[in-house]
Amino acid sequence: QNLNDDLEKHLKMIKEKLIHEHPIKSKIHRWIESKLFEERTNYIHQHEWDSHQLSIDQCKALGNQQAAYFIQRDFTFRKDHESILRRNLKSPIEPLKTIECSRSIWFPKNWIVERTYPLPTERIPTLFAKYTYISEEEESQRRLIDSDPDAKYYLQRKITYSTTTRYPFWRWKLFALRTYCWLSNAIYTFCLVIPFASPVSFRALLSLRPFRPDYKLNRDDLKLHEDPSSKTETFISRLVALWNHVRHSRQKFEQAPDRGFLGKNMQRIFNRFWNYVAKGFVGTVAICAIYPASCVLLSIGSFILGVLSPIWMPILTLLFHILQILIYDANSAGEYGRKFFCLINILITDFLLCGIIQPILVLIALILSPITSLLILIYALLHRFTGGLYDIIVFKLIIKRLARIPAHDTFLARRIAGPGLAAQYFYQVSSPEVLAALESLIEQKELNIYRLYIEEILMKPINEYRRFFNAAFEPFSAQIQITDSPSIYSRMNDVVNKHIRNLKTAIDKRNDLLQIHHGPQHDRIRLTDAGLTAVLIEGKQLVEKWYPKRILSYLNEDETEKFWNDYDLEENDWLGLASKLLQELFCRDFLTPLEQTDVCYSLQVDHITLSKYAHMIHSANLHDDLDAVTSVYLPE
Repeated sequence: QNLNDDLEKHLKMIKEKLIHEHPIKSKIHRWIESKLFEERTNYIHQHEWDSHQLSIDQCKALGNQQAAYFIQRDFTFRKDHESILRRNLKSPIEPLKTIECSRSIWFPKNWIVERTYPLPTERIPTLFAKYTYISEEEESQRRLIDSDPDAKYYLQRKITYSTTTRYPFWRWKLFALRTYCWLSNAIYTFCLVIPFASPVSFRALLSLRPFRPDYKLNRDDLKLHEDPSSKTETFISRLVALWNHVRHSRQKFEQAPDRGFLGKNMQRIFNRFWNYVAKGFVGTVAICAIYPASCVLLSIGSFILGVLSPIWMPILTLLFHILQILIYDANSAGEYGRKFFCLINILITDFLLCGIIQPILVLIALILSPITSLLILIYALLHRFTGGLYDIIVFKLIIKRLARIPAHDTFLARRIAGPGLAAQYFYQVSSPEVLAALESLIEQKELNIYRLYIEEILMKPINEYRRFFNAAFEPFSAQIQITDSPSIYSRMNDVVNKHIRNLKTAIDKRNDLLQIHHGPQHDRIRLTDAGLTAVLIEGKQLVEKWYPKRILSYLNEDETEKFWNDYDLEENDWLGLASKLLQELFCRDFLTPLEQTDVCYSLQVDHITLSKYAHMIHSANLHDDLDAVTSVYLPE
């Protein structure tokens, strides 16, 4: 109540002051109401924490120290920490793309000279060497140069504007910004540069001497000097240069000794004709006939084009944006992952295919899929039943009653095990295949370590928040909980869980691609002695190259020690680690190489089909099914 009374008194005093200072304006009810509203806002902002302080004083006066303590903690948190926590816990929103447009500064006197090093960047006055300035400006410039000889300066001839793709309708903002910059550059080029500073300008036509329209910054005196590389010849200077060249050519000819092919008297005729007629007269006529007309026409045309640029430049910019949308969108923020033919892709892919055709196909599949599945199920059952019935009949009636162990291979059967045959078979693989599988396993382990590391980083804000809350409120038996009601802790948990799910999805997707499916045949995979030695050497180099940088770098000292202890290895035993990984990848006996007594079989039966039978009859290459079965002996 006291605060409201103070506010009313303050507003009443301000109203009387306004009536006294502005007797005429104060009769406008809307004006005085707006002034009082501004003053009310300022007063509330200035006395924002008075209610907390008043409550603390009253609680202390009444002897309620516990309530005063909690209000004091709330006052301190809201005043000093709340804004910082809100700013730190708020997820950063950054635009996907920042687009820049620049326009030229028209006049050199407005060019910006900045000292870029050492920081901070400082703007210094723009001075020209051809002008004389007062002694104070010269002395200030000299002190700036002497203060830091290693300073770096930059001459800025353009002003750059930027816009982002963060907000909706950013393309229209980019269109307006680009129209403004391009229009300014067009007026500058067509109305200033070409008519007054180019080789075909009015200045080049009327000036007696060559001129230098451009300037560059001199590091010694920090003034703008005329750039020698921008020297522009004029109409008069071109004629003077032409006839000076003719004169020098004639002098050089006359001073040269008479040692030519035809003699100097005869050559003088050709030399005079070439210099005075071919170069001098024809060149003068060409310059006088073409150059003035070019200067006048191009300068006037350029000026008219620049004056009309406010009309055609917005149309040109709009056409440019339309072409970007239709053909190649260079300003795309990447929201659809494509830049070529964006509008066509949206209409055909998103609208026609995904919006119309895909739902129709889904409805058709919804009807046909159960029917197709039922037919496949019926076929599988019939195939299984007839195949089983055939096997039972053949085994019961023929094999069980009439079959015996063959002494040699026959038309109907071929021996694969027994006396004189190998009892165990191995699959021989090449060294590159084993190394590729080993690299895949290393990448899987790296992904698992990286996942744990990133999850720890993501959980760090929640853990710090939990430690802070427990330290502050655990003495009062307060406990942090996740509730359905919106709160900072709940939002933090939701955001972190979302990031963890996205991380798990991405890593699981990659792990599925890297996963090597183990089967019974993995226990039979072997290498030759030479191949196993090469794999161990290459595997040691591979492990030594990737483990320190891509796996062990995420572990602290204790975790690194536990890592080596789990493998029962000494630290940095890369050969042992490679051996353990190969055993984990295949089997424990993988490090046992193939010996001379081992036999590797490659068994393949080429069953006769209708097409193969027709080809066999046509080629007259007749054979039985089991003729294609071969045993390959690989003694190592």
